[in-house]
Amino acid sequence: MSQRQLERSILIVAYHFPPMAAAACLRAAHVATLLAEREWNVCVLHAAPGRDDPTDASWAAELEACGIERVAIEPVAVPSLARHSMLRVQLMHSVRSPFRAASDYYARWEQQALNAAERRARQKPFNLVLGIAPPLSVAHAAETIARRLGVPFALDLGERLDLLAHQAPSYAGRSQESTIEYLLRKAFYVTVTSRREKEQLLRRFDVLTHEEVGILPHRVQMPRSSAHVHEGRRLFLVADELATALVRPILAAVRNQQKLQLAMVGRAPKSLGKLISAWQLGEHVRHVGKLTLSQLDEWITSSDGAIALATQWCSTPSSVVERIVGAGLPLLVIGELSPAFVADLLSENICIATKTTASAVRSALSRLLELQRGEPRQQDESYEREFSRRLGMVMKL
Repeated sequence: MSQRQLERSILIVAYHFPPMAAAACLRAAHVATLLAEREWNVCVLHAAPGRDDPTDASWAAELEACGIERVAIEPVAVPSLARHSMLRVQLMHSVRSPFRAASDYYARWEQQALNAAERRARQKPFNLVLGIAPPLSVAHAAETIARRLGVPFALDLGERLDLLAHQAPSYAGRSQESTIEYLLRKAFYVTVTSRREKEQLLRRFDVLTHEEVGILPHRVQMPRSSAHVHEGRRLFLVADELATALVRPILAAVRNQQKLQLAMVGRAPKSLGKLISAWQLGEHVRHVGKLTLSQLDEWITSSDGAIALATQWCSTPSSVVERIVGAGLPLLVIGELSPAFVADLLSENICIATKTTASAVRSALSRLLELQRGEPRQQDESYEREFSRRLGMVMKL
């Protein structure tokens, strides 16, 4: 057996990864840590933080201490609600003909990723390439890299299929459906976040067998919540992008309830800060730009409830939602995609508000505040063991 076969070496291709400190990084960081714990040599190909992206060097150092190697590539210019108004971004999507354009916002990153992967592979070969989606075009780049290097390709779908559509207007010249089918045909193994996602994949695409799809849930090892005493009720809202038009009804509800404290995490336009100042909510609302796993756990243990967004333009990553629900914390999901967002979350502590009007949000917040924290959910780690066993079959190829 050659030295290449003896070493368990994997290249993970993920656009969002620490030191970028955003909610979108949690899934890739979890998968990389899981593989490193199972004695894989892990190298992550990711985008370097952009000018407006929050960073956390200590989080990256923690992953490097686990033996995870990082290769950062210059990011691409992606339309952001933090820099543009929602109307402008909507016009940009319309002009580019969603799901039919020649390439999406991330497709320019593909050639840069391929060049970097080939340079790194000359130093030390890989046994496997794992692409983490969204965005799907980055997973497509991972498949191209695997084909060029002549090694198996695996795919991790870190978000629900129903919510992938709004991540980018098109995927490497294909529609969303045809791109997913193409990646599934090429994948040696596919991981999803829940049983429902696995069943949905098998129903929609006949190219997969039951054994080729594994369930890799987000790790939930939350400490039991200790009694915390504070004045008023504490809530927090997490999303990669915070649009003022969507957050305004939530701020209106906070203004009406004087004892409500709200922490918002995510990139936000300057108009949001101006609105908080104009409504004199400085004592009740706090905006934080960056998010790390330790900060998320701290908010979960010290808060009375959480708010997630599930709209066409702003959404909370499923890794964050899984961690919130797994800890038994009451959750409110706001947006037109809310029913699909919570369809596979088995919890009685979930409220939804499909409309983003002030009255609908106020009513949903009232229901949320009536819920009590439940018991933390126990996670069956057999799925993680199966994931590791299946990837271990690469050694026999």
